[in-house]
Amino acid sequence: MSLQDVSVKNEYRSLIDNVVQEFYIPLLEQAKVYKRAVGFFSSSSLVEITKGIATMASNGGKIQIVASPYLSDEDIEAIQKGYAERNSIIERAILRQITGEQVDYYSMQRLNLLACLIADGILDIRIAYTEGKNGIEKMGLIEDGEGNIVAFSGSMNESATAMSINYETIDVFRSWGDQNETDRVRLKENAFFSIWNDSEPNIKV
Repeated sequence: MSLQDVSVKNEYRSLIDNVVQEFYIPLLEQAKVYKRAVGFFSSSSLVEITKGIATMASNGGKIQIVASPYLSDEDIEAIQKGYAERNSIIERAILRQITGEQVDYYSMQRLNLLACLIADGILDIRIAYTEGKNGIEKMGLIEDGEGNIVAFSGSMNESATAMSINYETIDVFRSWGDQNETDRVRLKENAFFSIWNDSEPNIKV
């Protein structure tokens, strides 16, 4: 299992490329670790890439996602002025997003998948926020058992809409590429590590 066996382009555009079929699934099928930092996360994204996740999970793979809740102006003001406990504000923001989705059979199936991945120790999610409108950097890292890494960054969030409907782009870097690519992969690794471990300036996880 090696990411080097997958043909990877330098850039993907969601209205031109099938990002799910051409990028996510082939790479995740070869992966041991999937790390993602996004401004918005929806369980619908997991359904889109289920085939890749299933193969990765069967090989003992792990997923780490850092997501930012949408905070209203009132939420941000309350956090900044200390009107309320910030954790409770963020909790309410997350609940607004979850309960705002239409609850139907397919929504329940998505949430069941999410719950199973967490319960089985495959998926871990952390919530990050900034005291302002700026969200966290959107990036991802896919790593195989040999230490090969594909890093990517761009406008795409972790949702089915972003993957297949919105016009989104991602730039891709390989750890086995030239020096420039290798450096970009290392920078993304360091950035994700800092965010995940709550040591990135101006971001609280």
